[in-house]
Amino acid sequence: MTDLSPRPAGLRHIVLLGFQADIPAETVREIERRFAALEALVPSVAWFEFGPNVSPEGLNAGHTHAFVLGFATDADRDAYLVHPDHVAFADWVKPHVAALTVLDYRPQGA
Repeated sequence: MTDLSPRPAGLRHIVLLGFQADIPAETVREIERRFAALEALVPSVAWFEFGPNVSPEGLNAGHTHAFVLGFATDADRDAYLVHPDHVAFADWVKPHVAALTVLDYRPQGA
């Protein structure tokens, strides 16, 4: 069951990925698995979620998946960015990526 409870305040790190056209489905599943594993490998990650694009609008600009990580502080995000497991994952996934956008934000009012 999906956890739809509100996320705690803090910093959101959104990674939008679009994969190479010829990427096998099993490679996409491996990317998802390895990205999700970073939540346990990098202590500063407070939470993680992801999913494929399901928007009918056609405005995804080549992105097929969204990955969202939560951090308590900017310093926690900064520690994640240079953590060896994150760096190794980023280096490993690059050849499979056709589109990439990264955006960080702090939630504003509800």
